[in-house]
Amino acid sequence: MEIMKYLALHQTYFFPYIGYFSLIKNVDIFVFADNLQYMRRSWVNRNRVLTNLGVPQYISVPVVHHPQKTPANQVQIDYSRNWQQEILNMLNNYRKIAPHYNDVMDMIDELFSKHYDNIADLGIQSVLLAMNRLGIDTECHCLSKLNPVLKDEMEPDDWGICISKHFDADVYRNAPGGKSFYRPERYHEAGLEIEFLQNRLHPYDQKTTEFVPGLSILDVMMFNSPEEIAPMLDDFDLI
Repeated sequence: MEIMKYLALHQTYFFPYIGYFSLIKNVDIFVFADNLQYMRRSWVNRNRVLTNLGVPQYISVPVVHHPQKTPANQVQIDYSRNWQQEILNMLNNYRKIAPHYNDVMDMIDELFSKHYDNIADLGIQSVLLAMNRLGIDTECHCLSKLNPVLKDEMEPDDWGICISKHFDADVYRNAPGGKSFYRPERYHEAGLEIEFLQNRLHPYDQKTTEFVPGLSILDVMMFNSPEEIAPMLDDFDLI
């Protein structure tokens, strides 16, 4: 039986939701698209956690003003604000109710103990630290450090083909949000399969009256051990 090689490419996000990690775990190679355009008000520099009232609130990392089409790995973090302490204060809501609060805060302290040149590097490190806690050992690369064969004019769904060819992958997997602009026929013409991985967002006890899905992986890790999270990562549909 032929062994297939699976690859995924995704923008860098700051402590993203569990679906991001489900995608990483269920491919052989994951590429951080760190040099794609930074999008304002996106998950690149923010995510959501719960307040003490059990409703979502944003934790965010401020960035320095920059031209509109600047790549994420050239967008500097605004260290003139004490955003680290602001985030820590927001996460203090979990102290009395989350069984894994201390372990998660140790991970965040490790992240915040270093200075990052740009928002992409911070996002990548947040993902790598979470991967380590969750026991995910997928091979990871940064797009900016690769030298794939690129065309003069790249369309949004060209990247998946180029990077898959670079690593001799057979199947390109993507988050479901990309389904609207990826054209499967182009992948098939290139000798590739394309799949969209949709995590089922398995509910867990958030110590609230109503479960709030799709929050940062920080929320998942606050209330669940790595052993409890493992089956959640494999609870997905291919669409």
